[in-house]
Amino acid sequence: MEDLYEMCDDKLALIKEVKGNPAILEVLDKNGKLLLRIRFSVSNIEKVKMDESPVVFVGKAPFNPLILGAIPQDKAGSKLARKIDTPKKVYVRRKDGWIELEFYFKDVMVFKMRIREGGIVGG
Repeated sequence: MEDLYEMCDDKLALIKEVKGNPAILEVLDKNGKLLLRIRFSVSNIEKVKMDESPVVFVGKAPFNPLILGAIPQDKAGSKLARKIDTPKKVYVRRKDGWIELEFYFKDVMVFKMRIREGGIVGG
C-alpha cells in the first residue's frame, strides 16, 4: 500500500470486492486518511471508450463530487455545468431507501450504482 500512496498525486481510490463483486469504494488522500467510503452494488457494466471530458452530476449527490474529480455542485460548479456540454453525466435519484447513481457516456448507460441510505461515510 505504501508504494501506491507514493505513486498517487492527490487521492487514491480503492474498490474492494465481496464474494468476487465490487462492493466498497474507498477514496483516501495521499497520507492514507479516508475521505469517502461507499458501500454499493452495481448493474452490468457496459464497456465504452471514454475521453477526458469533465463529469457532471445531475441531481444532488450524497457526497461532494469533487472528491471523484467531477464538477462540484456548488454555485460556481452548477453555473459551469449549465454552460458546457459534456458527454459524461451521472444522474442521482432517491427511491425506496436507496440512492441510485446512473453513469452515462454519450447517452449510453455505462452502469448503475445502488447505495443504501446510510451506506456513505465522509464526502
